[in-house]
Amino acid sequence: MGSHTLRDREIDDLLHQYDSEDGLEDDDDSVIDPDFQPLLEDLEIFSDCEEDTAVDIDSIIEESERSEPVAGASSSDPGQQESHSNKATTNKKGKKRQLQWKKKNLVLNDQQLRFTGNTTLPPNLLELDTPIQFFLYFFPKELITFITAQTNLYIIQKNPNQSFQITDTDIQQFIGATYLMSLIQLPRVTSHWNTTIGTPMIQEIMPKQKFEKIRQYIHFNDNSNLPPRNSANGDRLFKIRPIVETLNRTFSTVPLETYLCVDEQICSTKARCNLKRYNPKKPHKWGYKIFVLSGVSGFAYKIEPETRAENVVLPDEPDLGASSNVVVRMARGIPRHQNYQLYFDNYFTSLALLEYLAKEEDDETENDGVCDISIDNCDDDSDAKEDDS
Repeated sequence: MGSHTLRDREIDDLLHQYDSEDGLEDDDDSVIDPDFQPLLEDLEIFSDCEEDTAVDIDSIIEESERSEPVAGASSSDPGQQESHSNKATTNKKGKKRQLQWKKKNLVLNDQQLRFTGNTTLPPNLLELDTPIQFFLYFFPKELITFITAQTNLYIIQKNPNQSFQITDTDIQQFIGATYLMSLIQLPRVTSHWNTTIGTPMIQEIMPKQKFEKIRQYIHFNDNSNLPPRNSANGDRLFKIRPIVETLNRTFSTVPLETYLCVDEQICSTKARCNLKRYNPKKPHKWGYKIFVLSGVSGFAYKIEPETRAENVVLPDEPDLGASSNVVVRMARGIPRHQNYQLYFDNYFTSLALLEYLAKEEDDETENDGVCDISIDNCDDDSDAKEDDS
């Protein structure tokens, strides 16, 4: 006796003949879709809620492949035609992407893997020799002069009768002393001038009173130009915007490495600021979150402090969600069609992001659907530890 395969509709009719075991006879879904297959992102949501429930993705892929219709075959089954009609006419959320999962490895040829970008350092970088030369390249003297002017302006705005003024040398010494304090950690800042446990090098740079004065008045932008917070031009990073823009501009003059990564970094702080974030998985749990595009060497090519207001989508870019949009923004400066390899973890990953990056390449090159920017999704357990400052 040959086996009879029940269709989805027949199975559904049989199930409706029996009473529900949990006593819930009503169904919130008025239209049943017999061809529904859970998306991978839906499975991930359920796995987070029910840790004891294991889902075999391979079995879903294999089942999907077995159920694929044969090319050229016509569907004469009225039940199957009706199910497709219901599926087409009852989609409440609009048209969805038709994804086809295949269980196979992605094979790329040498031309698709060969890096064609330029990593050679320019002559002006090769001429740098001492640490101060490297520092002034990325933190130029023009920026130091700007900080000096803004600090003196704030001193006058705060108290016109104040006679205290600073120079470019004072700012350089202040930055140097602050850098040393980050390496030589003491209970409090003023402890560096303590006669017993203090730091002689910092004591030689400037007196404690002068350091505290600069620390009190230092500014990086003109407060009189600060736009209202809730206005269209509001900028939560207005007070440090010149610093961020200058650093990103100088960082971008260094040629990109072949292997790049987008990730987040926590800069620890005890300041009272609404931009401070808490992440219990980080070595420094409280601090400012900064998105970083970096290379294998650890050099940061672009930084973006997180303010929850930076999710700005350009007209030619899709809105893929806050986390995936970070990758889109950070990857704007990566040259296309030169086989740079970009890595990011599960926090940023989405099917829409991978589809966008692949399509961006396919629109301009004939590479049979292969994205020149290799996107790799690292497991959380194998993520490299971040160097949090």
